[in-house]
Amino acid sequence: MTRHRSVRLRRASGHRAEPDRSILPVPVAGGLVRRPRLHDLLDDGAAAPATLVAAAAGWGKTVLLGSWIEAGAGGRAVAWVTLDADQDAPQPFWRAVAAALVEATGGDTADTLRPVVAGGVETEYLPAAVADALRDVPTPVVLVLDNYHEIGSAEVHAGLLRLVERPVPNLSIVIATRRDPPWPLQRLRVADLLRDVRATDLAFRSDEATELFARLGVDLTAVQVERLLDRTEGWAAGLRLAALHLHDRSDVDGAVDAFSGDDHSVAGYLLTEVLDQQAPELMTFLTAVSVVDLVCADLARVLTGRSEAGRVLADLAASHLFVREADRPGRWFRLHRLVLDILRARTIPARERRDLHRRATEWFRGHDMPLEAIRSAVTGGLWRLAADLTGVHAVALVMGGDGALLEHVLARVPSAVAGAYPELAAGLAGARIAQGSGLDVARLLEAAGTAPDGLPDDRRRRAEVLRQMSAGGLGRLLGDWAAVQEAYRRVPHESGALASLGMAGAEIVPVVAHNNLGTAALWTGDLDAAERHLSAATDAAVPGVVLAQLNAASYRALLRAGRGELDAAEAEAHKTLAAAATAGLELAVQVVAAHLALVRVALDRGDPAAADEQLARLPESENMSAEPHVRLATALLAAERRATSGDHESALAVLRTALDAEAARAPRILRERAELLEASLVAHTGDPERTLALLDRTGPPTTPEGLVAAALLRLRLGDVRTAQRYRAGLGDPSTVRLRVQGLLLDALLAAAADDQDRARDRCEDALVIAFPCGLRGPFLAEGTDLRPVLQACLERGTAAPGFVLDLLGRLAAGPEDTGAVRPLADPPTERERTVLRYLSSSLSNAEIAAELYVSVSTVKTHQRALYRKLGATGRRDAVRRARLLGLL
Repeated sequence: MTRHRSVRLRRASGHRAEPDRSILPVPVAGGLVRRPRLHDLLDDGAAAPATLVAAAAGWGKTVLLGSWIEAGAGGRAVAWVTLDADQDAPQPFWRAVAAALVEATGGDTADTLRPVVAGGVETEYLPAAVADALRDVPTPVVLVLDNYHEIGSAEVHAGLLRLVERPVPNLSIVIATRRDPPWPLQRLRVADLLRDVRATDLAFRSDEATELFARLGVDLTAVQVERLLDRTEGWAAGLRLAALHLHDRSDVDGAVDAFSGDDHSVAGYLLTEVLDQQAPELMTFLTAVSVVDLVCADLARVLTGRSEAGRVLADLAASHLFVREADRPGRWFRLHRLVLDILRARTIPARERRDLHRRATEWFRGHDMPLEAIRSAVTGGLWRLAADLTGVHAVALVMGGDGALLEHVLARVPSAVAGAYPELAAGLAGARIAQGSGLDVARLLEAAGTAPDGLPDDRRRRAEVLRQMSAGGLGRLLGDWAAVQEAYRRVPHESGALASLGMAGAEIVPVVAHNNLGTAALWTGDLDAAERHLSAATDAAVPGVVLAQLNAASYRALLRAGRGELDAAEAEAHKTLAAAATAGLELAVQVVAAHLALVRVALDRGDPAAADEQLARLPESENMSAEPHVRLATALLAAERRATSGDHESALAVLRTALDAEAARAPRILRERAELLEASLVAHTGDPERTLALLDRTGPPTTPEGLVAAALLRLRLGDVRTAQRYRAGLGDPSTVRLRVQGLLLDALLAAAADDQDRARDRCEDALVIAFPCGLRGPFLAEGTDLRPVLQACLERGTAAPGFVLDLLGRLAAGPEDTGAVRPLADPPTERERTVLRYLSSSLSNAEIAAELYVSVSTVKTHQRALYRKLGATGRRDAVRRARLLGLL
């Protein structure tokens, strides 16, 4: 409902003042939301000679100005004129302006204006007469000209512009319009003669929209409000129409999803207020350009056949006819989403619509915009063209970081169509894999493998490359490294074969293949092959920063750290992270392995603070990965870090949580490493029976690392014979780490046999290898048993006395004090800390829930989060660790 202020009229001397309906109708809508941020814009704007409030119908221009005036208009007197076609000439326009100013000012100013109201001033002098009358007005006045788009008179525009360019003290003009006046707007802005309030300012924000719906009696969740804001782009009329659409709906969520421009209330408003007012040729123009989401002058010319298409777009944007300039390089335009809905719902011949999409697709293809080309082809049902474009561009799009956008486009292709076009099926599979999703990928790959008869050879070969790369990605996601190797060995690596495919980004294909083959080799224990493939990927000469290269370099750093080449690993990891940061990819999952390499290096050098720093950087990146080997490798290092502090129970909790979640899909080499670490941690808690049970469950070790770890554990349990057998199976290791570990195992076996000379010699051999790179980890891991052997080396003379003294000093100090207060990487929330206080009591979960007025399920959810963050195995352990950390 709209109400108006009363209108007072005075008589001009010698003339009768006829009631003028244009003067001072200040509307205030029902359900009004006060918007102080916009009032502030108007208050600030009133300091300039003019403020332009410009937007299409329904953006709330008039209601905003009315509410601003209701709020006091910054202490200014207000003269309001609502314009229509009757004022589209100098005399009636300036008479209406003068009449409104008479009401607002009174006194001498009003007397001076009355000849203008009475029509007693020649047309040529009307602007000057109004300006002269206002020069001595004692209080600030704001002249509001609503519906200024009704004015087409060049004389009126020119006269009002003179008032703006030659400002009158104490007068500011506010112009509400659906299109910009024909003024030099940019020059006026630069001179600070004009301020703007545009649709982007008028658009409702989340808090404002929430209040609006509440005032209109519609109860919505924050998510539902956001969806409607996205759909309406904050358009005030659209939100009110949405409220009407939602009123008394039982399924509000479904109604929110269904709300669009073709809803009858929205369509009726837009048709009546906007589209029906336009010339038929303009509607034809809008319908043609509505087949694309963004349009530029040249694309509009291709779609409409009109050479002046660029000018038409610029005029539409200037008139605020639901066309605005898009925020992207070049001059691009976009239509409002609700207007797009109506235009796209208009009935035009299917052949004509397909032809428009074909023109758009070819234009995008010719201008190197492949994603837009694929989107246009899919929208137009041009399946063969969409398939051809996907086959050519999918690899470059996915590897360039546009996998999510490609997946969104190809997900709209009907299943039956995707089954008939292998590029579409394989492209969708690859885009999903790039997002870490295996949804329906197996079926898509099966469909992509059955190419129809008559498919051209180049398209068939491109589809097969896409299929094999996607199959390899699925294998990696599932932890099936044999499938990864099988798939990527079938992908062509030679430049000639790749060039003949006609694929964009073909130079990336061998990088991706080598990266995946190297990663597979690493997790299956073939370190030489891993080094070869990862180096081929890392060192390939391709332009820009390629995600696959970052991944390969990260894993090469981890490989080198695992081999004990600490300096090389550290340098590679830092170089990779620096390259990622430069490209804005510091949180990319492809660099997680570089962080893991630095954790491994820090632990091996006995630098727990550096390890903590890298572990703290992992959660954001690691949570982006669905790959089981990433998660389990992270947990392994986190558990090792806790063990260095002597907190073996916490380390076990972290490790067991990861094993429970990831063991089934993790590579055997990593799973064996985790199970042996679990047994080692249990051994440190003083439970030999449980340790032996875990070793028996794991079974005989299958990797060199496993042989060393199992032998050391068996030796600790007193099973010398088994330890010797495992040592014999190790042979002569080739990596720095295994050579050091093997020699230390030899030293401990000799000490167990009371052969002190051999024990000292083997330990000295290990020191000579480990000292240059600062490899302390293997020595510190065997602390108590190794200390007398190290002491003997020092007493008898060693090549690395400083290194030995450092090791003995660390071993004498023991593990870090687990009672020290160290900040958690992921601290408990306030609600979780409340639950933690109750957990320290004797109350049951049900009693805690009753105290907090929540469900038992909610309490359990907070419990699980606390156990994870504290690394606790149960309630008592969580309370103990919380006390140590100062949380209780």
